[in-house]
Amino acid sequence: MISTGPAGYGDGMAQVEATVDVPVEPALAFAVSQTTGTTRYRWDAFVREQSLLDGRDRPGKGVRTATRSRHGLAMVSEYVSYVPPSHVGMRMVRGPWSFAVFAGS
Repeated sequence: MISTGPAGYGDGMAQVEATVDVPVEPALAFAVSQTTGTTRYRWDAFVREQSLLDGRDRPGKGVRTATRSRHGLAMVSEYVSYVPPSHVGMRMVRGPWSFAVFAGS
């Protein structure tokens, strides 16, 4: 689904949302969603390379990630929340202008 979202949110820019029902326990789905490396590349069509920065070996609030897309775009994101097994929040701290208002949850 593509929408412009509520008035005053994201300056009217399009938002993309997709949902898929997967018959696994939430904790397993959450764990897979936070993988990096080979496992991540098998299911995430956007990511070509992704790694945790600053010597970190697991995700968590304040941890930064470096991501390069299959299209060559690169960004650094930071976890602003990390609450297994229910949700994470991320924001882009450096990257292409087209993602200037990027955030994910």
